[in-house]
Order: sequence, then C-alpha cells, then structure tokens
Amino acid sequence: MAVSFSLARPKQKVSSIRAKISVNGVGIFLYTGRSVETDHWDRKKCFVKTYVGKTTTSLLNQRLKELEIDILTLLDRYKNGKPKMNFVELQSKLSALVDRPDRKTDMTGKVHSLPKETMIGFIDQFVEDCQSGIRLSPKRQKLKPSSINSYKTTKGYLKKFQEHTKKVLTLKDFSQNDIDTFSDFLIIDEEFAMNTHAKSMMDLLQIIKYAVKLKKIPAAKMVELEFDTRREETDSIYLTEDEILQLLEINDFDDPVHEHVRDVFVVGCFTAMRFSDYSTIDPSAIRNNRLEFVQKKTGGKVTIPIHPVVNTILKKYNNVLPKVPKNNEFNRIIKVVGEKLPCLHVPFTKQVTYGRELKEFVAMKFSYLQTHTARRSFCSNEFLKKTNPLIIMSISGHKSHKSFMRYIKVTGDQYADQLEEIWAERD
Repeated sequence: MAVSFSLARPKQKVSSIRAKISVNGVGIFLYTGRSVETDHWDRKKCFVKTYVGKTTTSLLNQRLKELEIDILTLLDRYKNGKPKMNFVELQSKLSALVDRPDRKTDMTGKVHSLPKETMIGFIDQFVEDCQSGIRLSPKRQKLKPSSINSYKTTKGYLKKFQEHTKKVLTLKDFSQNDIDTFSDFLIIDEEFAMNTHAKSMMDLLQIIKYAVKLKKIPAAKMVELEFDTRREETDSIYLTEDEILQLLEINDFDDPVHEHVRDVFVVGCFTAMRFSDYSTIDPSAIRNNRLEFVQKKTGGKVTIPIHPVVNTILKKYNNVLPKVPKNNEFNRIIKVVGEKLPCLHVPFTKQVTYGRELKEFVAMKFSYLQTHTARRSFCSNEFLKKTNPLIIMSISGHKSHKSFMRYIKVTGDQYADQLEEIWAERD
C-alpha cells in the first residue's frame, strides 16, 4: 500500500494535483482539491518544487504532506485496525479527506453518486440567490436589476446553445471544451460583437465561481478553466459644445415628446449623468444650484454644479423634467432629432470585431446618437477645455483613470491643437 502524487493535466499551464493510492493491487485516484503551475512541479520527486522564501509553494507542500499522512493513517487502519475496515469504508473515508461535492455517504458507509445538476438549473438557483440577496456584490450589496437581467440573458444564450448542439450541459461535467464551443457559438453562429461576447463570458465566469463557493464543483477545477473576457475599445461619437447648442436651437418638432427627449438629452450633456439618472432627476436633489444624488448604477454619491444651460432647461419645466420614453425608444427619437442638424450629416467610421474579424461600418454621425453619447460628450468636452481629469471624474463618478479615459473620444487633430496652444503659451 502506497501513496504518490501526480498532475492530472501535465501539459497544461496549470493543473490540479491528484493522489494515486495503491491498495492490494488496486489503484484509487483522489483529487486533492489543490492546483499548481506545471513549471513548479518536480516530475522526479512527484511533488511541488521548493523555493527559498516562496510561501505559496511551501504551504502547498505542507498541505500535500498532511494529506499524505492522513491517507497513510487510513491505510494503516484498513490493514491493521480493529475492527477491520472494509474496502467500501476505506473509499468513503478517503473521499471525506478532500472536497468531493459529487458524492455522499449514507448511514451504512456506502458511497452514492448524487444526481447531476444541469447548468440551466444551477443558473436558476444563482439568479434566485441574487434576487433574494443570498448572493451579494463585492461591496456586500444586493445586485442591481440590470446585472440580474444580464445573467438571465446569458442563461437564454446557453439554452439556445444546448438546442443547437442537442446536448444537456451539467454543472459537474462542464468543461473547457464546453466553454470554447459555447464561445464559438456566440461569435460565429450568433454573430456577437467582441464586447457582447465578453459580457456573456464574464457572466458565465461568475456563475461558475458561485458553484465553487457552494462546493458544487471542486475549487481545483476553477483554476483549469479559462474564459475569454477580452474587450475592445469601441469607436463612439461625442458632440462638441457647439453641436449641443445647435441641437438646443431646434424648434420644429413632429411630436412634443421629441422636444422632451432633446431637452433631457442636453441635460445629460452638461452633467455627465447616465440615462438612468438624467431621465429621472428628483427635484429634491437640486440644492444651492447643485445636483446631489446617488447614482443608480454604482451607488456612488456625486455633487454636480448646475450649468447655465441646464438651469435654463430646468426653469422651463419648473425643475420637474418631463417623463421620457425608455432607453430604446429614447435612442430612436434622439437620432430623429439629430438628423435635423446639418453639422451631424458627416460620415463616421466605426470599427467593431465580428466573427473574429475587424469590420468597418460607415454611417452619418447623427445615426450613432444614443443615451450614453451625453455622458461621453461631457467628459470629452471638459477634457478638451483642460479641466483637471480628477475634477471631471468626481462629477462623472468614475473610480479609475483607465475607465474614465474610455469616455474621452478626442481626435489626433484635437490633441495636436492642444499641444500647439501649450507651445504658444510658452513662447
């Protein structure tokens, strides 16, 4: 009777570690619940390499040695214990040494396999736990409805994938091949853009992490799975301050709602607010010529000085902005309004990755107008006016410079203009 350790996937970058237990000529493989980078594995000693001062590998070695002692103790009890342990009992006690969420032992010591849980069934539980508050955000807060809806959408894609492949995915057997095949399905069959694909992969990653947390799958499996969550910087428009003011001068509307959409959109252009905030401004948030409110998406508190243009619009409606349509209809209307401006009848080229190929789409600038253009316009215009980025970020609510810079849609000519102004000031 002996114990030896080996890598389950020695050719991969990271592999889980398993123990082979020889009992009277019979080999029992036991996954340890631990993983290691294969470069740190000593193939001759069948153990993790040791390094001076490297805590991670030292702790891993300690855990494996402790597990080896525990296994050898059980083998000794199996061979010499009184009363003598039978083979089924030995298997049960060995499984109990490590995390085996797919098996259970009954009162007689007999080991049974649990019914395999489907991926769709687990996602339903995941969504319910998000809605009830059992699963919280990293800030220990209940998830926003938009985040939960995203998980539901990903579940829909996964159901469609199962219908396409005529295969029912189970949580326990969910593998890297399933992830890669699902990824190909989204990109090739569904023709998702790169960022849309990344969002679904990020949702799936969170779902699998939750399964590990609930010990429905071993933690070692999580290390071996890879999710392609790469994103790309998108080409998006913003409106200059002059274009925004021209938009405000339009007075021939086909429908009163179009004027309401235009006014609310312009408020967003001078406040950096998201659509969920600037479309539902609470009059009580207006104090001392400032807007003070908690952002619906992030929960962050911001204080925004009221721009003269915004003040004029607020007075027009007695500080109670009119109700406007929801996002999709708002986007349609603001394009119709923007089409009235000759300055927006210029071609704009947008590059997006579809089917793993970078493709170009050319359309008139007004056709790219949407709710988020307002927030992007504020950040870009203030940046061009050389406002301290930290001040802009405090207004927009951005937490990192990296995420803030994604909103800055400045051309090479505009950067060149700024540098020429700096040179002129020096002279």
